[in-house]
Amino acid sequence: MTNAILTASTTRLNCNRSAATGAFSTSIIFALCWAGVAIGLTLTLSHGFVSLFTLEPVGSVNVLLIGGGFAFLAGGIAGVIIAHYYNLAGRWFGD
Repeated sequence: MTNAILTASTTRLNCNRSAATGAFSTSIIFALCWAGVAIGLTLTLSHGFVSLFTLEPVGSVNVLLIGGGFAFLAGGIAGVIIAHYYNLAGRWFGD
């Protein structure tokens, strides 16, 4: 049987994982909102979220491609920013 050795270490977020998490989750939310708009749901939040990433007509297939790409990019950038600020706050305030 092996014993786990616990050591004190700093907790840091991996920027690549945070970027991937942000990119994929934003893209999935975008696709779900687009699907809701495409089947005819008249939810203001769905229209608003889809309109954030493209100027195309909300229910078209081009929106899924163009807006999905921009949602992926914006989510990745947001993930990196959050990871950097988390790591910076860990340095300033300790773990």
